[in-house]
Amino acid sequence: MSARHYLFGFSGRINRAKIWLWVLFAIIAAIVAIVIACLGLDWSATIAALKAQHGQAVVDWSKVPKPACKGTVTLVAMIAVGLIYVAYLWSKLAVYSKRLHDRGRSAWWLVLYLGLPLVLMGYACYVTAAPCMMAGMAAMKHGSLPSLIAHWVSVLIGLWVFIDLFCLKGTKGANKYGADPLEPNWCDPEKPAKGCVPKPE
Repeated sequence: MSARHYLFGFSGRINRAKIWLWVLFAIIAAIVAIVIACLGLDWSATIAALKAQHGQAVVDWSKVPKPACKGTVTLVAMIAVGLIYVAYLWSKLAVYSKRLHDRGRSAWWLVLYLGLPLVLMGYACYVTAAPCMMAGMAAMKHGSLPSLIAHWVSVLIGLWVFIDLFCLKGTKGANKYGADPLEPNWCDPEKPAKGCVPKPE
């Protein structure tokens, strides 16, 4: 499997090691996106305001201006960050699809694994008018049982997705989605492929 198909192709299977390797790639991509976003802004006024409060026990953030835009530089940086994010989302769907194939299931399971938690979490955030990371606490505070249930169901689905795709072994042997990625790529005597392993006699 080529690197391009590994990151962006939807057919075939990958094992647990490959999805953990993808997590490393995703972290690197996130760091690159943050650096690009920071370089696209003017931080001089922000840094100057922080230096002016050096030595104070508590920083008065109301006196610290936000980073300013730098015109075309900021626009180019935001476009680059947007492209990185689109590539990340596409790659996530592709890698998760191949991992589902390794588990013997269709990529349509992504609707349950990624789509449903997104809808439930969005509902909880909308009802509680709180940031999504705080929706569960906000639901408990306001006594909103439906939003609390939606929040925790999405959390439980996310936990199962982690166990299923990142921890559990794929089906043994070939399945309808392809060969077992843990088995050698045996050569077909009639159509030998590049990089295949000759079968022992």
